Amino acid sequence: MKYLWKKINTRLGTYVMYDLERNPVKEFGVHEGDVISFEAVLPRAVFMSKLDVPGFGSAVLFADNEEAGYEPSDTVRDFLLEGTKSRLHRVKKYLGRFEAKHGFVPAEPAWLLREAETLLREAAVEAALAKILWAGEKAVLLDSQIKIGKRGNRDDFSFVGCMKGFTDGGDHFKNCFLDVFGEAVIPTHWGCVEPYEGEQHYDVIFDMLDWCTEHHIPVRGHALVWFSDWWEGKNWMGRYGREDYEGFKKLVVDRAKYILSSRPNAFTSVDFNEPLQSNPFNFTFDQHVEICKEVYEVIRTYSPNTKLMINFYDEWQGNYGFSENDIPAAREWKKSYGLPDSVPNRYCVTVPMFLDRCKEEGIQVDVLGLQFHDGFYDLFDTMELIEWWSGRYHLPIQLTEVSTPSKTGKTAFHMGNRPVPLDKYWRRPWDERLQEEWYRDFATYFYSTDCVTGLTCWSISDAPTQWGEFLAGHPNEKFRLQAFDFDGILDVNNVPKPAYYALREMAEAWNLATGRKLSIRAAGGQETK
Repeated sequence: MKYLWKKINTRLGTYVMYDLERNPVKEFGVHEGDVISFEAVLPRAVFMSKLDVPGFGSAVLFADNEEAGYEPSDTVRDFLLEGTKSRLHRVKKYLGRFEAKHGFVPAEPAWLLREAETLLREAAVEAALAKILWAGEKAVLLDSQIKIGKRGNRDDFSFVGCMKGFTDGGDHFKNCFLDVFGEAVIPTHWGCVEPYEGEQHYDVIFDMLDWCTEHHIPVRGHALVWFSDWWEGKNWMGRYGREDYEGFKKLVVDRAKYILSSRPNAFTSVDFNEPLQSNPFNFTFDQHVEICKEVYEVIRTYSPNTKLMINFYDEWQGNYGFSENDIPAAREWKKSYGLPDSVPNRYCVTVPMFLDRCKEEGIQVDVLGLQFHDGFYDLFDTMELIEWWSGRYHLPIQLTEVSTPSKTGKTAFHMGNRPVPLDKYWRRPWDERLQEEWYRDFATYFYSTDCVTGLTCWSISDAPTQWGEFLAGHPNEKFRLQAFDFDGILDVNNVPKPAYYALREMAEAWNLATGRKLSIRAAGGQETK
């Protein structure tokens, strides 16, 4: 017998098998007409897909049979129905937790669940799912607001800003940054600061780092180890990566020595990015770990106070159990984005496998970075995701690459396939007020959650040119553009959008550290309201 599912309209044809603990299994589903089948490699299994739900937005849906998992069967199960019933069960369970903590059941989520149960009896499954998703959304937000009210402010959370706008943004960009952000991320992308062999532009990074040091702003260097399909894969160092592993490893280690010895302990943290998720040179697990281990020794030697983050996307690890190269929708998406087909060692391990191996090798991981740009998760799914990672590793968590648009469609400027238009939606098509609402709701949840220490705006500005002119004419010139269309909180002229003012307001209400406050405190001055 197998696991058989009736296919629904999912994003990129995604269906993934998990064990009962939500660890993905490398057992690819076979698409046969309107059915997808999985070999019964587990006695009980859970399944996940990604879909757009009319009346709600993009969502991640687990079918888990009320957390008991499913047995193999000759019956073709209805994924939408099973996923809907499974989410209903978990939201009800969450409302029980809510009542135990706060002494009451929130009225609107409870009413939405009753409405959903009526719709399920009428076989209106999709409409029921929308109401269940909304119930979870509202319950988590209310729970977060109550927790903040009871707990009060905390001093270990910051809004984090990506500095990729500093070079061309002038004083206005710097002032906007100082008023909101208490931490910074500086991209150190190898193929962008060394566009040609023997040519280096690390002065751009050091300019940002020195400014942050001057203002007493903690900084993460992103990414000390990362090999992108674009920035490195198609650049001069790609020849070493494909033909000379030892020579490539030496280049990576020497680069780390140069960066960290030039400014010892100036980086509060650095990250190893997307381990085996981005792997253009098809390194094996052992090869990748060997590079990470040698760079880790460089960190400990040249910048011993610097902490290490492992930063990654695909936070439910679905790509480990999903055959990108065999699903036409996934291949078409990658082609449109300029990405090659996956190499055999891409997704050959999950991030937990990598983290466990780091521990075995003596690499101390201090922070987990969840990129959070794969989809606009509903708050309930986000809560489950954060609890999963925190419960497994008990490490601080940062949301590291938040990219939420203020408008649909494409900007007036593009270079290759960058920036990328976002078609996933949340509640309704994106506009500036919805972007503000997203930041308010999700920031409230993150701030209420003790293990989460930061939310990062990955593109502060929509401005089309960043990082100076030295990349002009180079294939990596497109890095000067932001990642996604309209995802800045400043517009193309660096005028603040409503989301910027929302973050500034929350930073003030929660008394978060900002660059402005950190500078004043370091000078011994008094902050003014």
